[in-house]
Amino acid sequence: MLGRPDVDVELKRSLGLSIKELRPLLAAGGDLAEKKFMECCWCLWKANGAELVEPLVDAAFNDLPEKSRSVLFQRMLTIVYIAQEIEIKKATEPAPIERPAPRK
Repeated sequence: MLGRPDVDVELKRSLGLSIKELRPLLAAGGDLAEKKFMECCWCLWKANGAELVEPLVDAAFNDLPEKSRSVLFQRMLTIVYIAQEIEIKKATEPAPIERPAPRK
């Protein structure tokens, strides 16, 4: 697993801030803090999946007020449920039948 220094490097590269700079925003709570945390998670996920997201969660999630943590948890569950529904739908749809091109 990667660590906090790796998270800081990626956050600086992609969003221009470090965990230390992020903490006051998160501590304030509210929609802005929740959206910024999700944005950080998304940037880190795109860069290296859970290897970078996990250290961010360990370092900063508890800086959020309880209400913001609850809202984020609900939003993340919603994302997971939607992704699962999409995968189930893909798995249950019949495969398209390939037909040969008409003869000329």
